[in-house]
Amino acid sequence: MNSREYRRWRQRRRAAWIQANRTRNHPDPEAEHLIEFAMMWAPFGGATEEEILVRFGMTARRFIERLWQVIPESDCAQDDICILATVYPHHRRTGGPSS
Repeated sequence: MNSREYRRWRQRRRAAWIQANRTRNHPDPEAEHLIEFAMMWAPFGGATEEEILVRFGMTARRFIERLWQVIPESDCAQDDICILATVYPHHRRTGGPSS
């Protein structure tokens, strides 16, 4: 292995270590994945229905419901929650015949 390959290997190894040991925002990996996915797509106006279906196997409506179920238990920053609320508005069910 030459010095350039070794340097790249060390950089990849360090990046993998950082990723593995970073502070988690949520104790549940699925919930963390939902929040990270939502934040990744937030600058683009949110993920498409197709992307949500492929990644999570659920409709966009169910994705948003699930996202708002896990956010209260997470350690998300208030700014991030505001961004998510703008991009993925949470509509509470009223229980009436129109819902």
